[in-house]
Amino acid sequence: MPIKWYGNGDLEDPTYKHFSRIVNFVIHCMIFTAVVSGTWLFKEIKYDISFFNNFAIFWSIVLASHLLFVFIKKPKDTAKQST
Repeated sequence: MPIKWYGNGDLEDPTYKHFSRIVNFVIHCMIFTAVVSGTWLFKEIKYDISFFNNFAIFWSIVLASHLLFVFIKKPKDTAKQST
């Protein structure tokens, strides 16, 4: 079931903040996928990009730390807070 939020969001609501962090993480994943796959495509077709592996590994670590941040900042009882 998709996330539904009716009305304006309250920036002080922990559930709203958590969903906002999830959306930000998903956007981060989409940008990562687009950039890394596009760079890989250019690398395979024509250009010799020597730093590609280090770039992809570094960004993967940043992405994993972002996911860890989302898990750490999760509110204790999200089921009880939202209606």
